Amino acid sequence: MRLLNIKRAYESAGWKVTPLAVYPEEGYQKSSIGPDDILFPLDSPHRLFNGRHVPFVTDITSGAFASSEDGGLPQILASISGQIDVIHVEQPWLWPLAKILRERQQYSSSLLVYGSQNIEAPLKRGIFNDWNVVEFEDAIEAVDRLERQAAREADLTIAVTQDEVDVLTSWGTNNVKLLPNGIEPWQADEEAIAEWRQRLPKQPWLLYVASAHPPNFTGFAQVFGGSLGCFPPTSKLVVAGSVTEHIYRVMNNTKWSTLNLSRLQLLFPLPDRDLAAVKTLAHGFILPIPFGGGSNIKTAEALYSGAYVVGTPSAYRGFESFIDLPEVFVGGNAKEFQRAIRDVLIRPRASPLQAGSQQLERRKNLRWDVCLACLPAMVKKLKCEKCA
Repeated sequence: MRLLNIKRAYESAGWKVTPLAVYPEEGYQKSSIGPDDILFPLDSPHRLFNGRHVPFVTDITSGAFASSEDGGLPQILASISGQIDVIHVEQPWLWPLAKILRERQQYSSSLLVYGSQNIEAPLKRGIFNDWNVVEFEDAIEAVDRLERQAAREADLTIAVTQDEVDVLTSWGTNNVKLLPNGIEPWQADEEAIAEWRQRLPKQPWLLYVASAHPPNFTGFAQVFGGSLGCFPPTSKLVVAGSVTEHIYRVMNNTKWSTLNLSRLQLLFPLPDRDLAAVKTLAHGFILPIPFGGGSNIKTAEALYSGAYVVGTPSAYRGFESFIDLPEVFVGGNAKEFQRAIRDVLIRPRASPLQAGSQQLERRKNLRWDVCLACLPAMVKKLKCEKCA
């Protein structure tokens, strides 16, 4: 979502943008693949990390694949334009490709922009630990080395939180700018709202929307102290998105699995029309994110909604300035998290945000078009300086 809106920001400023991704064939359906995206085959020798199979490193190995003559480089060179003014690399994985491209004479004047969505090495370590992966230190070192290289070598480095601006600066990065994550405002269809009102709990309920990214579910049970007993029998925790099957598995493996499963309503991934209706009907949102880097787009969505929000301290990374809103609650441990949920569920529904109100005006800063508004001008200025 961030990259899509970065693309839109450039295009709104008059730039012609060609998106290119390297994707593992096991991870994406044909409908989500772009015309210039590059397949990373399962049988590619570049799938090996230091000569061995290591889980959760397809992102790392994609850079070596994309920048190699025996990998994706010939196809990439055949598909891209003969002139490139800017190469924007979002996350560090394809930085080796950007370097290879700029070493070619025709692209030697290209500006390199690095978008750091989070500090990757600690996040990768957490994923390895949670999945009991062993012998991974060389992979962590490779991630750390790659993102430091990208941050230092880029003409412009972009971070999503002030904490990560500070980290990137401490690495010796010269030109770091803060452009936070945002949201795309949604407008629910009245017919869809009516349909979903019949399918969702009649009593106040809370919503969790997330992807299948491991930090979205590996610590989920711990955030609740292993139990969803803070939800009364008449209420539900409604779960949507590709995280759904993982939440079911995690809560089914708890001591109080019968109780926990009885408090869940699992929706799985939904079309945008249905998801907009569900978000509009939610009494509140939960953000059970115990760790991770960067900032969470779902936090921005929850805050923008005007409904109640219950989150861990980590969930509000990058959005600390919104914690003082009256609808926002922070649970620093399982007891506080459960207490906040019980408190929210007995409250009347939050009043709709009024046009022109101070609270609505504050939330406008959460929109992508506001968060990324200055990016094209930054890049254009740097490009002009480089050409001068």
